[in-house]
Amino acid sequence: MRVDIIETDLFVRYLSDALNIDNLSSITGISTDSRHVKKNDLFLAIKGDHFDGADFIDEALSNGAIYVIAESMHDNDNVFTVNNVIEFIGKLCSQWMVNFDGKTIGITGSNGKTTTKDLISHILIKKGHNVSKTEGNFNTSIGVPLTVFSFSNDPSQIYVLELGANQVGDIDYLSSIVKPDIGIVTNISGAHLEGFGSIDNIRKEKRSIFNHSKKGYYGDEISASIILSNHSLANNEVFLKNASIAYEACKDLIGEVDNEEFSEIIEDFVLPKGRGQVYSLSRGIVLIDDTYNANPESVKAAVDNLVRHQTKGRKLFIFGDMKELGENEIDFHKNIADYCEGKIDGIICYGSLAKNTFNNSKSIPLSLHFDNKDTLVTEVCSLLENDDIIMLKGSRSMQLDSVAEDIKNHVK
Repeated sequence: MRVDIIETDLFVRYLSDALNIDNLSSITGISTDSRHVKKNDLFLAIKGDHFDGADFIDEALSNGAIYVIAESMHDNDNVFTVNNVIEFIGKLCSQWMVNFDGKTIGITGSNGKTTTKDLISHILIKKGHNVSKTEGNFNTSIGVPLTVFSFSNDPSQIYVLELGANQVGDIDYLSSIVKPDIGIVTNISGAHLEGFGSIDNIRKEKRSIFNHSKKGYYGDEISASIILSNHSLANNEVFLKNASIAYEACKDLIGEVDNEEFSEIIEDFVLPKGRGQVYSLSRGIVLIDDTYNANPESVKAAVDNLVRHQTKGRKLFIFGDMKELGENEIDFHKNIADYCEGKIDGIICYGSLAKNTFNNSKSIPLSLHFDNKDTLVTEVCSLLENDDIIMLKGSRSMQLDSVAEDIKNHVK
């Protein structure tokens, strides 16, 4: 993980104050990976459960790091020791945000965070605002501060920050640092149950953003009121819900906008990779790439999206394991088969947990299971018929994005 810093002098001043050290030189970037360190970077030697960044201090210095923040002593004078690197950088970020005079929007939720973040950024930019947003998955206790440090501190800026969580306390901590002017919870569902223990714990954690926000929007209480005529995503209810959430949050900054103008604003919006992009292949075959991640509710929403698509062919669903669901993971996978029954023409399961879905899917006309990606791709490409629609959905670790790419390359 690495970012460039725009406000180098400002960051150095904050760092100098935090370390009580004068005359630090300019830092042009921050890195948490010694392999990606560039000249004049600050290297954060983060200590985790199974690794210690202090083991790579010499490599980071050799690659050009000007300073290092670590939890272990080192004989180099440019290595500074703190009790906890992540907490230290969080306090630094908190001070940055206290002195930031622009607006901040914080977004969390079980599903739709990235799409909503990108929609809000897109809308605000189209309406003439200066926007800085989270890139990639920099939404953690280290990713959020690094993201903030890469932004301009100009008061004309609007920060649009995605806040992620996989255990109790994450959102409360992050939102206490950034203190959003507008806090958004897209929705609540059984994502990362293994870390949270229950839906109720997830709900409490996600909604804790409102404890630190001046104004809040809860997606589960916002209807999909946006109507997009002649838009490529007009029939995608998940997208319409995210668009409705984005619009409600943006109204505080852009004022009221009618459906026609809103449709024009987002006409050229592109979904983030793996969040439901639609690809037209040969022989009328359509592929829907929804491979970024999966939990029970997002999988059901994906199935509903597949069902709404009009086609002369079959509706096929490639389903990979849903991870981090805790002790009820088998039942969650069995329930997906029940949900698909009578809605789709075929389900192709991939992974050890999805084997439970396959075993419970005998009422679905076509039901297959694979443990090998190459075999899965070969079989799927051979069974596809004219005008079929195929959707892919699974947890990120299942790497179904590569399956989607292979299918697209074979069915041109």
